[in-house]
Amino acid sequence: MKNKLLALVLIAAMALSLAACSTPTGSVDNDESSAPESTAEETSQEEASEGGEASEEAAPASNDTFPTEGKIFRYAIGTEPTTLDPNKGNSIGDNEIQHAITENLTRNTGGKVTAGMAESWDISEDGTVYTFHLRESYWSDGVKVTANDFEYSWKRLADPATGSPYQFIVGILKNGNAIIAGEAAVEDLGVKALDEMTLEVTLENPTSYFLSMLGSQSNFSPLRQDIVEQWGEDFAATAEKNVYSGPFKLITSENNEYQFIPNEYFWDKDNINWDGVQISYVEKEDTRLALYEQGELDYVAIPTAYVEQYKDQPNVNYFTNGNVDYCYINTESENPVWGNQNFRLAMNYALNREEYNQLANNGVYSPYNALCFPGLQGKDGKTYGETYDVDSYAYPMEGDQAKAQEYLAKAMEELGIANASDIEIEFVTTDAEANKKIAEVLQEQWQNALGIKVNIRQVTYSEIYGEVYPNLDYEIGYAGWGPDYDDPYTYLELFRSDVNWYTPYGNAEVDALLDASKTETDLNARMDMLNEAEQLLIADGAWVPLQARTAYYILDEDVTDITFYFCSVNIDWAYGDQK
Repeated sequence: MKNKLLALVLIAAMALSLAACSTPTGSVDNDESSAPESTAEETSQEEASEGGEASEEAAPASNDTFPTEGKIFRYAIGTEPTTLDPNKGNSIGDNEIQHAITENLTRNTGGKVTAGMAESWDISEDGTVYTFHLRESYWSDGVKVTANDFEYSWKRLADPATGSPYQFIVGILKNGNAIIAGEAAVEDLGVKALDEMTLEVTLENPTSYFLSMLGSQSNFSPLRQDIVEQWGEDFAATAEKNVYSGPFKLITSENNEYQFIPNEYFWDKDNINWDGVQISYVEKEDTRLALYEQGELDYVAIPTAYVEQYKDQPNVNYFTNGNVDYCYINTESENPVWGNQNFRLAMNYALNREEYNQLANNGVYSPYNALCFPGLQGKDGKTYGETYDVDSYAYPMEGDQAKAQEYLAKAMEELGIANASDIEIEFVTTDAEANKKIAEVLQEQWQNALGIKVNIRQVTYSEIYGEVYPNLDYEIGYAGWGPDYDDPYTYLELFRSDVNWYTPYGNAEVDALLDASKTETDLNARMDMLNEAEQLLIADGAWVPLQARTAYYILDEDVTDITFYFCSVNIDWAYGDQK
C-alpha cells in the first residue's frame, strides 16, 4: 500500500474522473558504461523469440484492448507530445513515448548501451564506417524489419520536405550538413542497406557518442515506407496510423490518454513485464499530485512548491535530469535592443539567479549561469562541472547591478535611446502555472534593476514549440534543453549559425571551434575547444541562463526497474516491473 503523505486540502476539492489503477520502489538504475567499440555487448535480457511464424503476408491476430488487471503502470504528464511521428519529435516527452514503441539499432538504458535491432556491428579503423548486422525482428503487424526501414527513415529525417525540427541531427552523418544546406541530395546521406539484414552507416567524422545517441534518440528509429505513404499527412496522427517496432505498441491516443500494451512481435518480448501502461495528460501539477494521493497513479513528479513537504517521505527520490533552463533571444527581432550585445549582457548581469531560484522554484532547482549541464562527461573521468570552473567566466550568480547599468548605458548610447523607461520588451512563455510564476519573477527583477518595461505573453505549449519559436515570433522567451547525448556539443550546436534552433544567433568564432572539435582526435583538447565555445557565447550574451533542474518524484514501493536518466529519456519504463 502507498504511504499516505500530507493530507492536502486540494485533494478533497478536486473531482477526479480517471479510472482507478493497481498500486504497483523502485530501484533507480543510473549505471553509466561506455559504448561497445566493435560488437554489441551481450544484453542482460535473454534472447527472445525472433518473430515466430510471422510473415509479410500474415498480420498477427491480436486483441488490442487495454487490460483491466495485471501489471499496469500509470502516470500523468503536464505537456502533451508534440507529435507521434518519430522523425518529427522534438522534446523529451516525445522521445520518452517513442523509446517504448520503437527499437533502434542499439538501446540506451540509463547510459548503458546494449544491442537493439542490431545484434552486432563492426567499426572501421578510422571510426567513420559502422556496419550493423540486424537480428530477425518484426513490426507489430508481423512484417519483418529490414535494413531498408532504417535507410528510409534516416533519409526521410534528412529530407527538408519532411519538415522535421530535428533535421539538424543528421549532421553527424556523411553529407548530412550538405543536405541541410541544400548542397547535396538526400540520396547522398551516409546510410545504405547493403542487403535486407545489413546496414552501412558512414559518419562525417569519428563520433564517440554515436552508439549511445542511437540508443536513446528516437528520430533515428526505423519507419515503414508503405505505412508512411498509406497515411500521408496523417501518418502517426493517431495510434492506428502507424506500426511499432519497440517493446510496446500504442493502442489509443484519444481523450488525453495514451495506452500501451506489449508488442507480441518485439524481439525481446519475453523480458517485457508490464501488461499495460497508461499515460494521461493532466495540465495542472496540483491535480497530478492529487491523483497520485488518491491511488490513481503509480508515479508522479512533485511540483517544486511541495518538495519541502514531501522530500523526507517514503518512496520519494530525486535525480538531476539534465535540463538546463534559460531564455532564448531573437537577435533578429524587430525590437532593435536584442541585436545589441551590451543590452543582452545588461539583461544577464541584472539577474540575481540565487534569489530568482528561491522565488520561482522554491529553491528546488540549482541556479545556473552557463549552458552545458555540469553533470556531462568532462576530462579524465571528471564531469564537465568538475573539469571547468564555470563561475570564473560566467555571470555572477547574485548578479552585478553596477555592471548591468554600465552595459545598459552603452546599449542606450549605441541605440540612440535617451531613457531606460522608453525600452519595452516582450517575454513569452507557456500558459503553465509554474511558467507564469517564473515570468513574473524575471519581469520584476529586470524592471527593478534596469528601469525597463517587461510585458508577459503566454501561449500554449503546442503553440510555443509549434509556431512561436520555429517562426521566430518572439523577442525573448523561456525554454530549456535536455541533452540528446552525454557530450557538451548537444547544447552548443543549438547556437551554430547553420542550426538556429529557435534562435537566429550566430557567431563565426563559435562555429569554427565547433567545426574543429569534430575532427580533433585528442579528447581533452576537443573538450577544451567546446568549453572555449561556451565562454564565447557567455561573453556575447547569446542567451540568458537560469537554472539546472533537480526532479523530485514519488514512485510506488512495488514498482521496480524504472530508470531515470539525464539524456533524451528522463523516465524509462519499458523494462519496468511490479512486485
